[in-house]
Amino acid sequence: MLLEKFKQNPFLLAFLFFPIAFVIGQAAISIIFVYLIIIFIKDFKKIKFINNTEDYYLIFFFLIIIFSSIWNYFNEHKNFHSILSSFLYIKFLIPYYLIRTVKIDNLFFENLRKIFLFVSIVILFVIIDTIFQHHNPSKLDLFGYRSTLDNANRLTGPFGNDEAIPGSFLIKIGFVTLVYFNSYFFYKFKKKFYLAIIPIMNVIFLYVILITGERIAFMMSILAFSLLFIILNKQKKNLFFSAIVSILVIFFVIEKNPYIKSRYEVMGKFLFSKNYHSYDVAKVRENHMHKKNSINFFNNQWGAHYLTSLEILKDKPFFGAGIKGFRMDCKKKEYENIRSLSFYKRCSSHPHNIYFEFLSETGLVGSFFILTFLFIIIIKNYKLITFLKKKKLNYEDQIILSIYVAALVVLISILWPIRSSGSFFSNFNGSMIWINIYWILLIEKYFKKNNKI
Repeated sequence: MLLEKFKQNPFLLAFLFFPIAFVIGQAAISIIFVYLIIIFIKDFKKIKFINNTEDYYLIFFFLIIIFSSIWNYFNEHKNFHSILSSFLYIKFLIPYYLIRTVKIDNLFFENLRKIFLFVSIVILFVIIDTIFQHHNPSKLDLFGYRSTLDNANRLTGPFGNDEAIPGSFLIKIGFVTLVYFNSYFFYKFKKKFYLAIIPIMNVIFLYVILITGERIAFMMSILAFSLLFIILNKQKKNLFFSAIVSILVIFFVIEKNPYIKSRYEVMGKFLFSKNYHSYDVAKVRENHMHKKNSINFFNNQWGAHYLTSLEILKDKPFFGAGIKGFRMDCKKKEYENIRSLSFYKRCSSHPHNIYFEFLSETGLVGSFFILTFLFIIIIKNYKLITFLKKKKLNYEDQIILSIYVAALVVLISILWPIRSSGSFFSNFNGSMIWINIYWILLIEKYFKKNNKI
């Protein structure tokens, strides 16, 4: 019965099943992309591939990452995995173009409602499971998963051992759903009982992200809520009350939880203290002290990743090392000479910052095209949202506008430059980034189709 409603728009089923696929794992995400490829082949003749300026930038970016991987394969590290990854990454173009086949009809809002109802069950489950794991002395979740990271207090939720990402999942995937229900209660119901639910949902959402120990996910959520407060004028009162209660809860949790408190104290020392270092004294000896960077942040492992990325960029300025190329090039002996006391930690699967990842793996040319594409998406859609806010919209359109804003502020939070991040080119994290872009483009199409913009 549920699937019957999506017969006209089978693409929308991806939005329905993506969130649960993240919980199940990589294979489930790949199955969804196979499903989307089948739809793409079926609707290929209906798709107009060049529709606007940003299409050119995006297509050139995908061509560059393929070229870069092939070039590096034949000229340096013989990393066939990089070539394979660059071709597989094309899968993210499939939904981008399938959005153009979506039919905007009178069932659109009802389909969105069903999507968010289903997704809310997944989000609620992740929240309950994470809270259970936090309060369970053994740190086991409902599935028996225990964090096996270097600190067992870092929560994994239902994502399995070594996957300490429930906070990232909630902000990148759950935030749009949260804002949908905020707006649904705000515009659909006027009773105080329902309006009181809004700040409760927001505070629980922030609380769970805080207790995961994921500092960046928590900072992203603060930024996202702040942007939401600025843009959504009509909901300022509820968001302001949510902020007041959240601040009290945050201070209480940090004060009562030594682990959470230490996480943020360490982050503060990394960023602001000139005397705090996190290097291994067994590996950094007296003759290495000349590597000490005057900017203390660069003496930790993330700083070492960033400095190594810049060295790779210097060596390969135009097209970079190719997708998955950072993990190969960072091992080079000459990169031991970076100005960082964590020079021995310079290697990782990716640079842990989206901008340094673009620069080191796609070079200046690739970075120009993908960043131009992303900034066009943000600027153009922010202008459209500003225009829509001035129009008189019915309650359904107001709710859809809120979804539009939520996806946009999540994308801005993801692209906030001063933070560590997951890999843009991974199947898992990449999907969580792109799904917000798909939401933005889908809602943009809805308003254009209905002559609202």
